Amino acid sequence: MTNKKKFSFPNNLLKQLNECSFGGYILFNFTDKGEPQVFTKFDNQVNAMGLLYYLRAWIETIDQMNMDATADAIIKTTNSLDIEDKNNKNNEDGEEDEDNP
Repeated sequence: MTNKKKFSFPNNLLKQLNECSFGGYILFNFTDKGEPQVFTKFDNQVNAMGLLYYLRAWIETIDQMNMDATADAIIKTTNSLDIEDKNNKNNEDGEEDEDNP
């Protein structure tokens, strides 16, 4: 049996984070079990709304970047397959592959 101590985020660290945040913070992390966890602290409702607006914009931007990267990967794969198909067709027709004479 292991005596593994359960990790909990130190309250003094959260207090220090709040002192440096100038209005509030949103902190995401994972527990020792790999479960998502969030800590929030806002000085007032206006700061909460501001951080939530910024977070929403950040998430949308990251989503768009992931979509762009996925689309680029699909295009590269499709182009590679098209070139491979063309080379195979040329070889079947007796033509030499431009890349492999």
